[in-house]
Amino acid sequence: MGFLKTIKRKYINFNEYLFGDTNLKISNKNILITGSNSGIGLCIFKKIITDNSVLAFVNNNSDEVSKFKTNNSSIVKCDFSDISNLKKYNQSIKDFKPNIIINCAATFGDSTEIKNIDFEKYHKVLNINVLAPILIIQNSLETNNLELILNISSEMGSINLNKTGNYYYYRSSKSLLNSFSKNLSIELKNKVNVYCVHPGNVKTKMNTGGILSPEFAAQKIINICATNDNKLSGVLIDINKNILPW
Repeated sequence: MGFLKTIKRKYINFNEYLFGDTNLKISNKNILITGSNSGIGLCIFKKIITDNSVLAFVNNNSDEVSKFKTNNSSIVKCDFSDISNLKKYNQSIKDFKPNIIINCAATFGDSTEIKNIDFEKYHKVLNINVLAPILIIQNSLETNNLELILNISSEMGSINLNKTGNYYYYRSSKSLLNSFSKNLSIELKNKVNVYCVHPGNVKTKMNTGGILSPEFAAQKIINICATNDNKLSGVLIDINKNILPW
């Protein structure tokens, strides 16, 4: 199974190299990114850090992202599972005046049945996956500098695509993030584009069986930001800009 996944991953990467988007860049922007300690968030950080000012939020482990820190970047340790931790940085976000927000931070939670739902765990998942992004967006909008917001979601948050059930914490939190993104896109229409992106089956710490590399997904997400197409604002898309059902 591992061998077949490796072959599939290489085929996807090669196919997209030949027929996919050009590797675009973002330059001269203030970019706030969460979840920069690993996975897609770390890969995006490495790709944007040279040509932009970056405010990166990480969890308690900043070892990897610190290796790539430059003079035009700031790294903030913050545990989003308690929303009050993030409130301490409200002014820092406003002072940074983001042009772009990329919300990558997420947690999966447990696989569980309805009878086993732990509401304390549920609350933490909602804080990380939904409420922290909302608070960051709320503070950033006060600066009147925002050009786009990109929320990393998941097809697991799609109600129409849910055929297997389970994973209550993750599914429902991503459904809520999807709904919020759609609602926000209406409020900010023709002012700020709001993207809700399913990155695909990416190999990360949260998804060790993934097919796509985080580097590949990161570049696709950067392409979406660089293009900033208002026709894709307010819909759920994959990294190839295909529209997915809510």
